[in-house]
Amino acid sequence: MGTLEIAYKILYSLEHKKKADYMGQLISPQKLGCGVDDWVRTLEALLDEGYIAGVTVFTDILGQRRVDVSKCRITMKGAEYLQENSTMRKFAQIASDVITIVKP
Repeated sequence: MGTLEIAYKILYSLEHKKKADYMGQLISPQKLGCGVDDWVRTLEALLDEGYIAGVTVFTDILGQRRVDVSKCRITMKGAEYLQENSTMRKFAQIASDVITIVKP
C-alpha cells in the first residue's frame, strides 16, 4: 500500500468516523492494513503538510519510535485535500468505466 493510499484512508477515517473513543482504533496500521513504518512516515508527512494535528511522534529511551494518536484530528487543510481527492477519485472511476466499456 502506498503513502497516498494510507494518507487518504487516515484522512477519510478522521473525517467520517468520529465515533471511536480512541483514534488509534480508527487509524492504527492494523486497521488500515499497512506496515508500521509506512504508517509512521505517512503520519509525519500529514503533520508536515498541516493535514492533521494532535499527533506526537517521538523516540523512546530504547530508540524505538512511538506515536500518540489519541488526540489526532483532521485540519481544515486536510478536509479540503480529502474533498478534492474524493472528487478526483470519482472522475478517475468514471473515466476507468468508460475506457472499460469502449475497450474492444
